[in-house]
Amino acid sequence: MSTRQRTGPALPQRPERSFLKVISGLYREWPLLMNMTTTALFLGFGPGWLADLSNSLWFAFILMWLFTVILFSAFAVVRHAENLADRLGEPLGTLILTLAVTGIEVMMIAAVMYAGHGNSALARDAMFAVVMIVLNGMVGLSLLLGGLRYHEQTYSLQGANAFLAVIVPLAALGLVLPNYTVSSPGPTFSTPQATFLIVMSLGLYGV
Repeated sequence: MSTRQRTGPALPQRPERSFLKVISGLYREWPLLMNMTTTALFLGFGPGWLADLSNSLWFAFILMWLFTVILFSAFAVVRHAENLADRLGEPLGTLILTLAVTGIEVMMIAAVMYAGHGNSALARDAMFAVVMIVLNGMVGLSLLLGGLRYHEQTYSLQGANAFLAVIVPLAALGLVLPNYTVSSPGPTFSTPQATFLIVMSLGLYGV
């Protein structure tokens, strides 16, 4: 004899649980709250705070404050990008992580250029520094720590070839080639050359 289980209508969620869920979500997103609070404070009091930075202690406090907010905000962005990458899988996951990190760099460089009276060489110098840090710093440190722990390591030849196939042409086109262009004064690109570099960068990332 079979008995059919009776199921009633779904009970409405208690307001206490909804409130606790909202509080839990806000607690996980505390870097966003810290970022918004810092932005509001500097919009209101920033001109007065930054008017005179001759005091070394005050300058160090402002510097560490902003550095901490930027660092934790970047970690929060990467955490969300990693969650999306896990859900979407390859190749969209890698593309999302790349765009997230690149977006952070572009926004920071653009902010520094805007505050630095439009220094056109600043973006190129910053990207050159990033390339040197990644290739010489992070890769070298990874090889050193991996060798100390595992002694003998295996490498993914396909991944290394894909990485070098993107980073070497982009570094040469974006960082070396401007020193030899003659269409515009100084180590800069003209509009057609910059358009060509943008198309080549998108093509390399897409492939």
